[in-house]
Amino acid sequence: MDNLKVSPCGTHHLRSDGREVYQRRFDQVLPFHAPGLAPVKLTHTSWHIRPDGTDAYKARFDETFGFYCGVAAVVSDGLWFHIDSEGNPLYESRYAFVGNFQNDVCVVCDVEGSYYHIDLSGKPLYSSKWSYCGDFREGAAVVQGRDGLSSHIDFSGELIHGEWFLDLDVFHKGYARARSNEGWHHISKAGTPLYPARYANVEPFYNGCSRVETGDGALRVINEKGETLRTLRRPTIDHFAELSADMVGYWRTMALKTASQSGLFDQLPANQQQLSKSTGMAPERLVRFLRALGELGVIQVERDKYVLTEKGQYLRSDHPKTLVSAPEEYGGDLLRRWERLPAILKGADVDQDIFDEISHDEERVKAHHEMLASYALHDYAPVVPLLNINAGDVVFDAAGGTGTLSSLVKRRFPEADVYCGDKTEITQQQLYDGVHYLPFDLFEPWPICVDKLLLARVLHDWNDKQVALILQHAKAALRPGGELLVLEMFLPKLGFGGGLCDLHLLAVTGGQERSEDHYSDLLHNAGFDVVETVNGGSLVSVLRCRPKP
Repeated sequence: MDNLKVSPCGTHHLRSDGREVYQRRFDQVLPFHAPGLAPVKLTHTSWHIRPDGTDAYKARFDETFGFYCGVAAVVSDGLWFHIDSEGNPLYESRYAFVGNFQNDVCVVCDVEGSYYHIDLSGKPLYSSKWSYCGDFREGAAVVQGRDGLSSHIDFSGELIHGEWFLDLDVFHKGYARARSNEGWHHISKAGTPLYPARYANVEPFYNGCSRVETGDGALRVINEKGETLRTLRRPTIDHFAELSADMVGYWRTMALKTASQSGLFDQLPANQQQLSKSTGMAPERLVRFLRALGELGVIQVERDKYVLTEKGQYLRSDHPKTLVSAPEEYGGDLLRRWERLPAILKGADVDQDIFDEISHDEERVKAHHEMLASYALHDYAPVVPLLNINAGDVVFDAAGGTGTLSSLVKRRFPEADVYCGDKTEITQQQLYDGVHYLPFDLFEPWPICVDKLLLARVLHDWNDKQVALILQHAKAALRPGGELLVLEMFLPKLGFGGGLCDLHLLAVTGGQERSEDHYSDLLHNAGFDVVETVNGGSLVSVLRCRPKP
């Protein structure tokens, strides 16, 4: 059997000397595996044959695959399972997918889309189910939770180290590749990083060495301590030029602001003459302006007309997640507020109640909350299905703006009674059907009592003292058995991620981004227990909280 190979045309098998093994021809054949059987296909029907070309059994399937651990994966009527060498099903269950057995264990995906491992009798190894899992190697398998993060389990389904990563590989010689927010690195079986550096990519260790790519494009060989042994390629990014680009970031903001104010994006596709007439821009200067927008990647030229790129589509006013108002916000009042940053960093006490200021400007209310609604639609859509909201629950989206998150909750949980609360000037817009709008003030007792209370990216706008008062009102607004759901971006435990967002809040609202531990401390001091942290596979995570008994 080891001397048999698939022919170049893939229709039969050959001996090592090139002679035909048998005379039959198939549409497709795959290699022979122990116990000496090979998958074949003919006229949309599949089965296995012996080395002499005869059929191994009478059964027929839609698809057949190679034998591993004495059994093979097959597909019949769209459902997957395993058979023995005589074509008999190994078990009664049927799946949406099955892998190949290794070490007498196999990955399966049930018809509900959940992954887990089974043994040769078809029995699950453990009770847990995952959104994805892979094969075992060195006693561990990668599993992915519903939040999109990955960890390692053992054969009993228990977490090996309890650490979770954005991406993860199986162990190879005791180490695994792992990706955090900061980048790729290697971890031990205890889940701890081998070194502090993070990379754009890393390869598994081979004889104690790994080839890695740095964030600036350099290629290096490192050892298991993270020490550089050799440099294979110098950086492809010019740090001087990169820093210079950082310092002129306002060029981008102001170019987009100018285009947005002129209504240019809504007029595309159009040629140069049409745009000059509609925007009032001088033709020769318009060309220079369009070149800059092209460099930003928001427009391109097709058949002598300027058109929006996929990225630029978000700048149309009729896009469901339009950001057409964002350049005006970032290039206007928000930019001016950043000019106060040096004084703020030195401890100056400045008026930062931006929300009250916005609420008294009718035009800005519309623009600012249009921008926030697009961010909400983008950030919250992956999280809403993970919220533990039940039929009949009264849900309050506190400081929920124009109600984008409220509408997503109502759509996902139609039997819940959903309220959106904010300042009177905001709630009077009542943009979404099925959502009740309730004027209220975060810092006064709340006029509602609910089962589930949402604080979605609210707490980060305020300092710790203000957060304490908000949580005090939140606790008073919960019914017995109710829960507070805090949706926020967490600062990572390691690295600098989120630093600019945090600085923006310091300059603009006086608030701050916080770590998960910081939020947990604030909630604990306010009389809440954090019962679960749900990572939604986006920037936003959820803290499920209940009032302490």
